[in-house]
Amino acid sequence: MKINKTNALHLWNQSFGNAEYVEDFHGNLMCRNAYGDKKYFITDHKKRIYCGWNVHHILPVSHGGTNAGSNLICTNIATNDAAEDKITFGIDESLYQVQRKYGTSEHEIVKLN
Repeated sequence: MKINKTNALHLWNQSFGNAEYVEDFHGNLMCRNAYGDKKYFITDHKKRIYCGWNVHHILPVSHGGTNAGSNLICTNIATNDAAEDKITFGIDESLYQVQRKYGTSEHEIVKLN
């Protein structure tokens, strides 16, 4: 799948339907209308919550991942930036690792702690 806004919104619809706001795997908020917008935020009790999002490779391309739909997920831009192209990565106090799904060639992100 070519990663562009049209395909990203298609992935959003497959994952979340018509929801306007959802959380990514780390719990960071994403707004459907904020694809690719790092500066997009909402305000909650005078606190800014950044909810721009983009498409993240579960298994990074640098580690053999592809642009296949099964290897792509929507994530908050901050989540994606923290994960970079790592197999094991930390976000805030959480540690995650990309692992192969048992009995398949697909991968998933697993929280280790």
